[in-house]
Amino acid sequence: MAFSRRTRQLSLGLVLVGGVALAGIVGRKGLELLTFAQAGTAYSAKVLCSGALMAGLDPQRLEREDLALGSQLIRSRIDTERQRVTATALGGLISAVAIRQANLGCSLEGRDQPLVRLPVLQRTSSSGDPMGTTTPWPLNSDATASPPVVDQARLNRALDQAFAEPDANNRPRRSRAVVVVQDGWVVAERYAEDITPTTPLVGWSMTKSLLHALIGLAIADGLMDLDQPLAPLEWSRSPDDPRASITVRHLLQMNSGLAFDELSRDLSSDLVRMLTQSDDMGIFAARQPLIAVPGQRWAYASGTTAILSNGLRRAINDDQRYWRFPYERLFDPLGMTTAVLETDASGHFVGSSYGWASARDWARFGLLYLNGGRWEGDQILPEGWSDQARRVSRGSKRNYGSHWWINRGRRHRDLPRNSFSAEGYEGQLLLVAPSHNAIIVRLGQTPQRGEFDRNRFAAAVLAALST
Repeated sequence: MAFSRRTRQLSLGLVLVGGVALAGIVGRKGLELLTFAQAGTAYSAKVLCSGALMAGLDPQRLEREDLALGSQLIRSRIDTERQRVTATALGGLISAVAIRQANLGCSLEGRDQPLVRLPVLQRTSSSGDPMGTTTPWPLNSDATASPPVVDQARLNRALDQAFAEPDANNRPRRSRAVVVVQDGWVVAERYAEDITPTTPLVGWSMTKSLLHALIGLAIADGLMDLDQPLAPLEWSRSPDDPRASITVRHLLQMNSGLAFDELSRDLSSDLVRMLTQSDDMGIFAARQPLIAVPGQRWAYASGTTAILSNGLRRAINDDQRYWRFPYERLFDPLGMTTAVLETDASGHFVGSSYGWASARDWARFGLLYLNGGRWEGDQILPEGWSDQARRVSRGSKRNYGSHWWINRGRRHRDLPRNSFSAEGYEGQLLLVAPSHNAIIVRLGQTPQRGEFDRNRFAAAVLAALST
């Protein structure tokens, strides 16, 4: 059965992806209107496909919250029978289609090439977690023999604050899930209405840290080398191309030297064009010019992650194995049964933005890094790979390692110096706090920067935990 709705999208304020706003322009005409229509239709189709068809979220909620209230410019149609979403603008002159890829999420249909259809993967069954409990329970068998003693009243107050809506009409917070783990025990968790412990939620740029794990596994398999050049197609056409000296390490540390407009709020920025109008995001990013010597200039860029994912696919050199790789080597061993990595039209994992998992499964991933890459007695990640994530990237003001943020008393002033985190747009947070042997996950849809304070929230939670 198919049903249609008009996505009352934007005042153009908020089409946001990969940690940066697709900020719009109201009242401008011509090319700017066309640019908005192209980005907005793609974003609408993708959000509704992933959120409604894959994650099972209410389409009306997605339209109201994730797509933002505002103009009537974009119309969307969700076809539940064909598992696809079509969004149109400008009277149908501009359109975009997102298609559910079996049990591997959704992908935007290609603009210049057919969508590469993915196989149905055999996934592990449910982890058997309790569906609802206020009693601490062990996340895996590595947990201590008994749960830690925590200040439950203080912990509850921190969660109350995270879910509070002091100005829900104008500046909503919209926390959707929180999970707190200490000593391997889930000591607190809370969910918004209609969100369950098994609901996959998008991590946005937290996905970059998932890719860090996958690159480590590929290096352990001898498929990639941390300090050897990664040579996408665009760089291998000329032996004199200076981009050919860019290594895996440079890319992981956001030190590639490539131009990439990540921070601009213009709809024609590299980030927006890559995520909404590029069939092969890795090639799009690899075509950017070199503006600094590799290894010398730090610049956060989602394009570098897309290049790494492109390189991982070529290194594996077997598409079926590539598509199974995250699931067989990372998600399944950890019991991350809700985790999904979505692909672009060419079949590459986007890597920078489109990773989904329940709050509990994001916590499992954080626990893997807290425990040095070990899980239930098995060394999942290469020895030392979690430490590699925390080595300071040159030029990052000591805030960034390798696809993980590092604190060192600078990024979050009230959090432990040895803490590190995966973070994403709309207030997503996966904090690893070795000082407290703790993991904190917060997922939500906070459209305005600053309405969810990661530092304040995490500090309040840690203050309630034993040390």
